[in-house]
Parts: sequence; C-alpha cells; structure tokens
Amino acid sequence: MSGLTAEQLHKFREDGFLIVEGVLSPEDLAAIRSEYRDVLDSTAAQLVGEGRIRPLRGSTFSQRYIEAMQQVDDMYTLYQHLDICLPMVKELDRSHTMNAGPEVFRLLTSPRLLDIVESVIGPEIYSNPVQHTRIKPPADCLPATVTDSNIAATTWHQDAGVINPEADDTDMLTVWLAVTDATIENGCLVVERASHRDDLTLHCPGTAASATTYIPESIIDQHRVVPLEVEAGGVVLLHKLTEHGSLENRTDDIRWSFDLRYQPIGQPTGRSVFPGFVARSNAHPEMVVTDHREWADLWWQARDRIVSGTVPWQFNTRWDANALNPVCA
Repeated sequence: MSGLTAEQLHKFREDGFLIVEGVLSPEDLAAIRSEYRDVLDSTAAQLVGEGRIRPLRGSTFSQRYIEAMQQVDDMYTLYQHLDICLPMVKELDRSHTMNAGPEVFRLLTSPRLLDIVESVIGPEIYSNPVQHTRIKPPADCLPATVTDSNIAATTWHQDAGVINPEADDTDMLTVWLAVTDATIENGCLVVERASHRDDLTLHCPGTAASATTYIPESIIDQHRVVPLEVEAGGVVLLHKLTEHGSLENRTDDIRWSFDLRYQPIGQPTGRSVFPGFVARSNAHPEMVVTDHREWADLWWQARDRIVSGTVPWQFNTRWDANALNPVCA
C-alpha cells in the first residue's frame, strides 16, 4: 500500500484538510477526458437534433462545453449527462440520467486513491453515493440566476451538513480530485482551517433561487480561510466537518473536479435512496464490485425504485427550521 505518511495524517487531523499532489497519472486523466468528450458530443448531438443548440465548433472539451452551456435553454439538462450522481429533484423520472461510464468507475476504484483512503478510514472501504462531477464554466458565461454549486461557485458548507442525520456518526471522508489545475483564479476550494474540531455549524436551507444548503458567509472566520490550489491529478482530503466552499471561476476556461466520498463498510451513507458499493475489503473480498456495468446497474435500479414509488425520496430537512433565522435572511 502506498498511502499517507504519518506526517500527512497528522496534518490532516490537525487542519481538517490535506493536499496530496500527483495521485492520478496523466494517462488516468486522459482516459477520463476522453470519456467525457464522448458523452458531451453525444449529448450535444441530441440537443442539436432537437433544435436546442447549434453544432459545436470548439476544438477542446472546455471550448465545446462552454459553447454548449451558452446556448442551451436549461444548463442542468446538459450538466446532468456529465454528473456521476442522479439529481436530487422532487420529480425524478426515467429521463434523468448520469455518467456511469467505465472511466468514472476506474476513478472511483483507483488503487492509488483507495490506498490514501485506507490510510484514513481503514481497509474496509465503501464508496458513498454522495458524489459529483463539477465542471464549472467561467462565471461570466453564467446567468445570475444560476447558483447551483455543481456549475457556479460553491457556497460554504460542511459535507456532514448536507446529508441526512442518520449518518452523523459515519466516518465519511471527502476526496476532491482535480482534473484541471485548481487555482484562485479559476475557482479552487477554500476552507476554514481547523473548523472540523467543532460540531455541525448552523446551515441555512436552500431557497427558491438555489436548493443548495449553505453556511452563511457572515459566520465564517475569515482569518482562518485558506485557498487550496492543487494541480491536475492531485486531491484534497476533507474531514466531514470541515467548512469549505469554492471561489468563482474568473478565467476563460473550465475548472473541473470530482467530489468523491468514502466511508467504512456498514455505516449509513446519509443518502440511502442512492447506491454505494464495496470498493475494497480485506475481510470480504468477494463483496468488492469490480465491473463498471454492475455499478451502473445499481444506479439505474435505484432510479426505477424511486420513480415507481417503491422507495420514498429522503431529502435533507434538518435545517428547514432555520429559514426564519435572521442570519439566513
């Protein structure tokens, strides 16, 4: 195993975050980009056929993504084909989709990534389904009404605060992985150092303009705020109680990352309607999912159960009472 050093683990436990460069190789990143180019082109062709956008002319993924985003009448329609999680919408139906391709699965089960995770939570590793692709176009390309954290800047929050309370005791680890360089200019993560030493912070419920649960910036200790710049292929580890967000993308290119979460096998995920899977196990290696098609089927089956009403939607309502709190106004 090539996991974290004792010094790195100490730093993570002290600060609530840790940057680890060079986790994915250039070849790993190239495979992800190729898969996403195919998904984008397929989705764009569908939108062109429906008369919703014009054929894309850009030569790079970034150019084509920005071009499509500027044309499409609903940015979320395009984005949802690229995310690695079904959307948390009240009217989920079988038209809702995600990218459950083989390269995403290889990313989730990367041995180098899992070695790092094992350093923190142990060898019995479950891939938590609260996961996202975040491909953020330049802020200048976004209408003011678009505030979704998967597309625009991410509001302050704790990862433990955006899931259901049954996972309050789960040892959840966030692995934020950079596909492009993440810089202050293009919207890297920002964290409040050592904020994980406290309990859950007050969050505000989403509004009509944005469903995103958030911590008001007015209660963030700005003296402890640190920007986390990381090169493509590097990761940022986050404790579940670390307060964090991201800056706006002020460049003319995309900022692209994956938001992954892992936990020990057997603990609640905080979003039980969505499927996780055993990514590594010394005790029960026969339980490990190794085929991306099996992983993809878990998601399509979950969608069918939700749409048919077999299982109820479970939205995070723990912060709803704060809607009237003056700090949330």
